[in-house]
Amino acid sequence: MNQHEVYNLLCRGELTMAFDTNALFSNKRFRSLCNGINRLKDCDKQYQFNLVVPAPAHAEKLHDLKQAYRDHYDFNEVIKGLTDKGIRIASFEPHHADIVADLVGEQFPTTQTWRTFKRERCIACLGLNKDQITLIQGSGKTCGATVDWLIAGYAKAENCLLVTGDTREEFKNIMKTTLEHLEAAVEQLLQEATKVSTT
Repeated sequence: MNQHEVYNLLCRGELTMAFDTNALFSNKRFRSLCNGINRLKDCDKQYQFNLVVPAPAHAEKLHDLKQAYRDHYDFNEVIKGLTDKGIRIASFEPHHADIVADLVGEQFPTTQTWRTFKRERCIACLGLNKDQITLIQGSGKTCGATVDWLIAGYAKAENCLLVTGDTREEFKNIMKTTLEHLEAAVEQLLQEATKVSTT
């Protein structure tokens, strides 16, 4: 969704936004966005916005924080910071898993197409061109799949607007926008709300 579409969605007043790991990358930027969304909620009670981080994205972010802060990492401080901003960590439940299975199955209906996809993704992750590789063995059976499938499955199951910079297969047919489009739409709405409150 582009900025205009996100703006129109926000104007409806009720929306749950789920954040992918890449949207959480810049702590300062993410906090600033949350502050803007919370200001909107404070200036007009019609805005019932929910901010969630799916558990798989949260796990990836915690890993990044543990690497960055090492001995100074404090899980309780992380949770307090999220709570203070009105952000909920969304658990991954059985019905989310069912949606993930549907997402994967729709795009890769056979075992062979799924394995081929995983194999080609592994080759691409190494920066290699699959068309130039003839000697790499393996069917793709043991290649991993990303947690992005879990994040996408959560967003689809809960009918959230997923905030992500990722456009790969995992996020195909998911209602999504970029952090930039959401920031711009929130800023536009804030400016309008400020004009109304000062007149």
